[in-house]
Amino acid sequence: MLTKFKKITLLALYVAGMLFLSMLVVSIVLLIRGYTLEQIQGGEIFGIEILALTNFIVYAILCSVLLLLTRKNFKQDFQKISSWGNFCGQMGIGLACTFGAAILGNTMVMLLGTTDTAANQALAEAALATMPFLMIITITFLGPIVEEIIFRLVLMNLFNWKPVYNLIFSSLIFGSVHVLIGGWIHIIPYFLMGLVFGYFYLKNDNIWHVTILHILHNGLTVLLIFWLQWLQGMLELYSG
Repeated sequence: MLTKFKKITLLALYVAGMLFLSMLVVSIVLLIRGYTLEQIQGGEIFGIEILALTNFIVYAILCSVLLLLTRKNFKQDFQKISSWGNFCGQMGIGLACTFGAAILGNTMVMLLGTTDTAANQALAEAALATMPFLMIITITFLGPIVEEIIFRLVLMNLFNWKPVYNLIFSSLIFGSVHVLIGGWIHIIPYFLMGLVFGYFYLKNDNIWHVTILHILHNGLTVLLIFWLQWLQGMLELYSG
């Protein structure tokens, strides 16, 4: 069980990492590539490649630090897994629920009159095309580990509220973080997926269940993106 102090520390590290560490890493990367401080401060340079590299470095650092601070929780929860058959079954049900939530959420967004892709998703797809190896690691492994530590292990245990209130609160924050760069209507699918992840964490009381579920969901999503890109390329090739 995390102490209140450790929960606040983990949350502060996450916020500091996403805000200040990101800016520091971007500046260092651009300086290494030969850009001047004036260009960086003026915001003249910021491409998809820089975004992908920055995300990878920041999430790699955050993931290492947060895992180090929560290693006892992961160890204790791993020892609580009594049946791997049941664990695998839970993953199958969980994936059906997460993808169902994503489909439902995106359908609701379209019914509300928005047909554009979420900015967060569009940037991720562009970064995957530019630096696929780094982005696969970031999206499939580093991101889910960091997010489950913060949004489930920390935020769902931060206040002495009823579990349903903690679930809604953490899901709202989870959704908000994914749409900070615009398109707030797209919070709906992320909020619904946050509810699914949070429910599985509450149901199993185990950080491993929800972390592996999140990794599997993102991994399959990446595979789907690559498949759709390949399919689009084939269609353009044969139609041209």
